[in-house]
Amino acid sequence: MPHHTTWSGTQRCTVAYGQGVSVTALQTASVYQTIANGGVRVQPQIVAGMTDENGRFVAGKPGRQTRVVSQNTADEIAAMLEGAVSAEGTGTLAAIPGYRVAGKTGTANRYDQQLGRYNGYTASFVGFAPADKPELVVLAVVQKPAKDIYGGHIAAPVFKDVMTFAIKSRKIPPTGPSASPARIGAGH
Repeated sequence: MPHHTTWSGTQRCTVAYGQGVSVTALQTASVYQTIANGGVRVQPQIVAGMTDENGRFVAGKPGRQTRVVSQNTADEIAAMLEGAVSAEGTGTLAAIPGYRVAGKTGTANRYDQQLGRYNGYTASFVGFAPADKPELVVLAVVQKPAKDIYGGHIAAPVFKDVMTFAIKSRKIPPTGPSASPARIGAGH
């Protein structure tokens, strides 16, 4: 992202909805982990642990924890993210029956360094489940989708498949129905 002192008049507006902002998949997933964790960021770890000389797994040190936003703010954002997966949202294809899911669709222009301009799209969906007792964060990113460009159409079903597999693999019990519009913004 360019330094704010160099933004043009239009950049001041477009940056508000993400135009001209670049993030890595790990940075994106970390933001959603922070919201799912009540506003406390846990520094991502690439190595979960190692095997000792006896073949036993030894977990690595947990990542540093930093409060980024208040619990109340995290709860409000989580409720809004549940709304994105509700019938009124753009991420309905990410809904998982029996589980509350919180997440957000993304559709972005792809900047091509070689061409010096935007060329194609990136479709994404990132979220966590169960929304009322978060255990997993999944990010699905599709680069240069061919048939459709929208994250809600392309990436949300990938998120649903991966999250459903992970929930079943981890034997996470169902938590209840999806968020209803009445819950959105209510801090639940």
